[in-house]
Amino acid sequence: MKTSALAVAAAAALCALSAAQDSGASFYPPDYPMCSARDTITTGPFELIKDTKNPYSNKNAQLTVAYRGYLRDSYPDSEINFYIRLDGSDVFVPASAGTYGDAYATFNAGPRACLVCPSYYGPSTTCDNYLANGGSPGNWACEGPTETEQDLFFWAFNQYGQQNAWDIEVAAESHGQWDSNWGWNYHARFEPRTGCY
Repeated sequence: MKTSALAVAAAAALCALSAAQDSGASFYPPDYPMCSARDTITTGPFELIKDTKNPYSNKNAQLTVAYRGYLRDSYPDSEINFYIRLDGSDVFVPASAGTYGDAYATFNAGPRACLVCPSYYGPSTTCDNYLANGGSPGNWACEGPTETEQDLFFWAFNQYGQQNAWDIEVAAESHGQWDSNWGWNYHARFEPRTGCY
């Protein structure tokens, strides 16, 4: 009788522990894709792709600019540059050779390469910087946007990290020749993504 009462008590404790572990908050990294919503717009020889990973916060979205215009007939993709203006902030960046018959550049507004930092860590710049700047062991440390990405996305999100509408202008340049819609640039607008669908 004592053995069965002890077994019941142990089983009840195990169930309670299991339920407590299941009901706790998740420990997803800040760069975890809550969803994968993709919006695309074609304007002139450009395809603009906005990938939203988390529409609710963290500024977790990417912009890819792909170019298939006439400058590619005269110059290699590595010698093409893009002028991109997003909500009033502009950058001039080199393109890379794409795998889909295009020159492209991708920009990430949010955190990336997140990892949990223990109290000691091997050669990891992300954790070393995080812990050296007062970060607590056991928390997520992430790489942030580059300076160019910070400049480009300066007005792209509100104070809560949610998307604003993205008004975009693009043009391509190589060796002083421009594909810029006769100087007017190519225009597109992405409405804010407020959900995953």
